[in-house]
Amino acid sequence: MIRKVLCVDDDTISLTISQLLLKRTGFATEVDTAIDGSEALEYFENLFANDPNPADNAPELILLDINMPVMNGWEFLHEYNPRFSAKLPNTQIVILSSTIDPEDFALAKQYPVVMQFISKPLSIENLEELKATPFMKKYFS
Repeated sequence: MIRKVLCVDDDTISLTISQLLLKRTGFATEVDTAIDGSEALEYFENLFANDPNPADNAPELILLDINMPVMNGWEFLHEYNPRFSAKLPNTQIVILSSTIDPEDFALAKQYPVVMQFISKPLSIENLEELKATPFMKKYFS
């Protein structure tokens, strides 16, 4: 089981579904949320400002929507990658989006911290697929 997941999505229904599914399936103990990329960046800024062990207490997984107002998922990745990814080697990102644009899939591959791209809404099948990835196997063996 993963200790903590951060869900970043402007759709409150999607956030609620993700939270319930992650907890009820035993995928994650704790689920934090942010409604856009800027709130997610603030989450990590606060973690580093207020936590003596930010790498130990950061989420292991970020479920990131890409189409959001204020700061979208790509803008978040553009900021997160140089500021936090090296400091948080145990945190990976899964893009959870309804996009079908091939450019989005290609762009996701440019970020090593993005381990997968899955379609909304989050489902039990998606979670089973994630559990089988090399990064996740250590949490679910």
